[in-house]
Amino acid sequence: MAPRLVVTCRHVAPREAAKVLVHSATPKSVAIWGCVVFATQETSPYDIAVLSLEEDLDGVPTPVLAEHFHEGTAVSVVGFGVFGQACGPSVTSGILSAVVQVDNTPVMLQTTCAVHGGSSGGPLFSTPSGDLLGIVASNTRDNNTGATYPHLNFSIPITVLQPALQQYRQTGDLGGLRELDRAAEPVRVVWRLQRPLPVIPRSKL
Repeated sequence: MAPRLVVTCRHVAPREAAKVLVHSATPKSVAIWGCVVFATQETSPYDIAVLSLEEDLDGVPTPVLAEHFHEGTAVSVVGFGVFGQACGPSVTSGILSAVVQVDNTPVMLQTTCAVHGGSSGGPLFSTPSGDLLGIVASNTRDNNTGATYPHLNFSIPITVLQPALQQYRQTGDLGGLRELDRAAEPVRVVWRLQRPLPVIPRSKL
């Protein structure tokens, strides 16, 4: 997100205020210490953690953040989901299959990329433009059978995070990020992968 700012998922980061060692998969292959400055609560629909690094992460270009999303766009996910960190990051491709909105605001992106365990917290890019679309949060799991569906997965739109991240970068204020813990109930319903209950007409009797 910035030379000293990293965004990932809460469930792959240590607790808030913990120190972490970040390895860059660049030709220099450097390791930099950082600190978890913010993590959403477990009750938040948005699974996000923000790390502040002690040094600039050289060799990693700052991504261009997307402002709009279009279903059918070719997309790519970068992560360590297939072979783990031993073989470096892998890239999987697919399309942006759904943009889920609440009150005309995107709150979830669904793709057909292969997202395996270990991909959480990785970036979702537009393949044609290279713009950062979102942060990968999860794939789909059938709790009854234990089966996972890597080609049905969900990301947090970068437009949800960008205003709060910009506020933190400019002022050090975590207030915008903490608003992620107070998301409206319709957003929580979406991330619980539930449909809103239908409105049942009242009987006139």
